[in-house]
Amino acid sequence: MKIKELSYSSSANLGPGYDILSLSHRAFKDEVEIEENNTGKIRIFSDNTPEDPMKNTAGLSLIQLMKDRKIKSGIDITINKGVPVGLGLGSSGASSSAAVKAFNKMFDLNLTNDEMVYYSMYGEIAACGSAHPDNVSSGIYGGMTLITSTEPVRVRKIDIKYKPHLMLVIPDIKIEEKTKLARSMVPKNIDIKDMVRQTSRLSLMLLGFLNGERQAIRDGMNDEIVEKSRNGLFPFYGEIKSMAIDENAVSACISGAGPTILIFTDERTNKNGIISGTDEILGKYGLNYKIVETEIVEGY
Repeated sequence: MKIKELSYSSSANLGPGYDILSLSHRAFKDEVEIEENNTGKIRIFSDNTPEDPMKNTAGLSLIQLMKDRKIKSGIDITINKGVPVGLGLGSSGASSSAAVKAFNKMFDLNLTNDEMVYYSMYGEIAACGSAHPDNVSSGIYGGMTLITSTEPVRVRKIDIKYKPHLMLVIPDIKIEEKTKLARSMVPKNIDIKDMVRQTSRLSLMLLGFLNGERQAIRDGMNDEIVEKSRNGLFPFYGEIKSMAIDENAVSACISGAGPTILIFTDERTNKNGIISGTDEILGKYGLNYKIVETEIVEGY
């Protein structure tokens, strides 16, 4: 029996929500198919992800799940990789969450969504050396998710009333072990004043999404801690965000660990102005890019 599941691309952090917020969107998707084999081993079949299960996000998630549930079967994992790697779009989380959903269905494990998030996040160890649940929570729940606890894993799906359209500005930049590097740049300690400012902005932004308040989202979606620490990786980001706001975008943020920039738009936004402005700014940096317009995926 073959079981196939999919997970879509996602954008984590959303400005002030480092490691606790994520948003699922339809821009790209991974499809993962699993099937039992008679070898007693996990085998990976993929054109553009590692075939060593210990180095593959889907493989590592299933290794942990099978260990905990004492499942000895051999498993073939076939990954149709649609979410591009290394661009801050939740690529590693898409593969692992799709694999866990398929495995859960095949073996009738009846895992809760939070349990599936727990096992999916093990795959992030293969991608960047640490297990963090933000992107994978979107892959399990869809929509906007909030991590309320990591030990144990607890996730809340946020029922947002303001649902903007999305533009992904995707610069053609490849940075080796980018997620690991970006995470290493985040400050280990911050001033209490910065913490207060950050929590205020996060609260305001969430209120904006919950109550449908455009200006609250714009005022809240600002981060002078994590995004600021990564300015050296993406020096064009500030210019693009400022330009997008000038063209009446709702707001903008770095998508996950970058380099993709997520721009929130609505009927009041001058999208053509953003497109031409992006071309001018990234042209100064000698960067090729593409823009993908998409929408939020609420559940699947």
